[in-house]
Amino acid sequence: MFPVSVAATNASDKIQKILLGSEFVCIFFVLPILFTLSIRGTHPFPFIIAGALFAAFYLLRDKGFSRKSFGGFFSLRKYSKRILLPFLAISLIAITTIALTKPEALFDYPRHKTALWLAIIIFYPLFAVYPQELFYRAFFFRRYHSLFPGKHTMPIVSAVTFGFAHIIYGNIPAVLLTLLGGYLFAITYQHSRSILVVSLEHALYGCLLYTIGLGQFIHTGSPM
Repeated sequence: MFPVSVAATNASDKIQKILLGSEFVCIFFVLPILFTLSIRGTHPFPFIIAGALFAAFYLLRDKGFSRKSFGGFFSLRKYSKRILLPFLAISLIAITTIALTKPEALFDYPRHKTALWLAIIIFYPLFAVYPQELFYRAFFFRRYHSLFPGKHTMPIVSAVTFGFAHIIYGNIPAVLLTLLGGYLFAITYQHSRSILVVSLEHALYGCLLYTIGLGQFIHTGSPM
């Protein structure tokens, strides 16, 4: 009876993993494709909020998920250098590159779309960044860790899903920029397990893009 029981358990585990993998593919790849094909040009803000609410509901129901992860304010000091040093280096490289290759675009939003830029700086971190980190980092890491158990695998897959979601903007730079950003954010979350910490890092890079002249790649006409 024992071998049969073990075989049944193994079969059940395989089925559950297949179902979980199918769910993962549908959520992170099929849905962005359907969104792009059916309602391209519509701002994804309602879907971002819906995803965040779903993620929050899932995580709050999970008794094994630490409620401290929703905040983590006191972790900021610990991870500030880890976040700020790469950010300053990347900012310098990005500004220099734009100044040399497309100087007319440099600081386009602050100079020519000041009201929109201010609205983005104020509302983008709260209504777009934190919800995305709830979904693409906290929910993803908690729900799908069994599919990607390797220490280095989770950040890579998280980055790929985050970058792929930006196909809705219809340009390659949006995907490449968010692929790189997604990897940085995933590494930060993996170490800090703080949605607040990774959201602040995400907000820094997002606001940077809108400030230095790359905002047009991830903007659909709404302040969000």
